[in-house]
Amino acid sequence: MATPLRYALIFLLWAMVAVIYAPLIPAALTLISPALSLTHWQALFADPQLPQALLATLVSTTIAAVGALLIALLVIVALWPWPKWQRMCARLPWLLAIPHVAFATSALLLFAEGGLLYDYFPYFTPLMDKLGIGLGLTLAVKESAFLLWILAAVLSEKRLLQQVIVLDSLGYSRWQCLNWLLLPPSHLHWAMAMLAIVAWSLSVVDVAIILGPGNPPTLAVISWQWLTQGDADQQTKGALASLLLMLLLAAYVLLSYLLWRSWRRTIPRVDGIRKPATPLLPGTNAGEFFTLNRCAVCGSAGDPRGSVDDQ
Repeated sequence: MATPLRYALIFLLWAMVAVIYAPLIPAALTLISPALSLTHWQALFADPQLPQALLATLVSTTIAAVGALLIALLVIVALWPWPKWQRMCARLPWLLAIPHVAFATSALLLFAEGGLLYDYFPYFTPLMDKLGIGLGLTLAVKESAFLLWILAAVLSEKRLLQQVIVLDSLGYSRWQCLNWLLLPPSHLHWAMAMLAIVAWSLSVVDVAIILGPGNPPTLAVISWQWLTQGDADQQTKGALASLLLMLLLAAYVLLSYLLWRSWRRTIPRVDGIRKPATPLLPGTNAGEFFTLNRCAVCGSAGDPRGSVDDQ
């Protein structure tokens, strides 16, 4: 009875996934068909708004992803596993329940010209943000709560608590505990969370309209504007811009994977096996230089053996 029931549940899950993603098939065809034409790509890259919009998108997305990760790691280092961590986790749903548009509007009313800070500091005039830095910082604060919520489930394991106590008793710092103990076993959890953060930051429209640059806006806003117009050429450019956002997401994933591989090489292995030490090239070269120099000096003095016993 167990095996047929398991197969039925698997089939039901795949059927639910198919129902959810089936409407995306026509949209995928709409994206792929214009991408096969070189003329459409040339029209997209010839648009004068594209370079600045692409730069603002990259800057805001990078600030949002890196900032959310740094804020989450700083909170973990400062609070976990003490009682303040439990109180902070209990308040996380409050921040997660705030809509992104409401959070962005609050930031706008606080920092914009004529806002709350402007009333107390009249000389505080925000600069023209063409790169989307304010958008990235706002997204970093908002998405750090989502990342902490994902990592809170991993950090609740008793095994990690015991290992952290051992590392603290041995004199290791909090950053070493984070680097060697907490991040490696939970890399799948926070990697998927970071993927969601990057994908959402690249494609966000409503928050970018409120806090992002205006003319030109981010690439997601331009794509949305083109797709909602009645001109077929503009809709084609919007479809290609959406495809360009997907390519940017793939580039972020590849870069993150390469950085992850480089970082993993710096972590000591838990089984105690160490990598073979490589000779220091500067020391080796210096030794060879002094040996050749001594031979040259002895040769010029008439003693090719380099011995001073006969003197």
